[in-house]
Amino acid sequence: MGRRASKRSGYTDPVTPEDRIQRLQGSVRRLLADVERLPADVLYREPQAGEWPVMSTLAHVSEILPYWAHQAENITRNPGAPFGRTHEDPDRIAAVDQHSRDSLTAIAARIRAGLDESVSALRSLPADAWATAGQHPRRGSMTVEQVIDAFLLDHVEDHAAQIGATLAALSASRR
Repeated sequence: MGRRASKRSGYTDPVTPEDRIQRLQGSVRRLLADVERLPADVLYREPQAGEWPVMSTLAHVSEILPYWAHQAENITRNPGAPFGRTHEDPDRIAAVDQHSRDSLTAIAARIRAGLDESVSALRSLPADAWATAGQHPRRGSMTVEQVIDAFLLDHVEDHAAQIGATLAALSASRR
């Protein structure tokens, strides 16, 4: 298991699978709470030419939630086997192409369903399965724990920050 620093004592506590699941749930819930109060016109506007609007980022988040949770399941069933994808994989942004014009209600429902599916998949993994490793095409050997941290937890949080930056850029361009 990974470790986290304790603010009170300075020692490190193990980060459990349930800690990761709760972090994921909290991140997604905060993201949805932030975007569900936005006016529709903001959701579809590019902050700068070629940058994803908020809705494109949300479409991507809706896809990565179940994708990476199921990749983790596959690693536990096939230790050492290849998993994942790279930026060159066209399926990686297929959800963006398919859902970037969805309504906020529809994409929020997709994200909630993806979160539920992801949480269910992660909770189905035995505690010792989180140490099982597979082979990513670029990063090499990664444990389930590392996959979930990098490609799910950090990825969702990075996209939440991206949405925040998009909103700030759009706000600044209105002035």
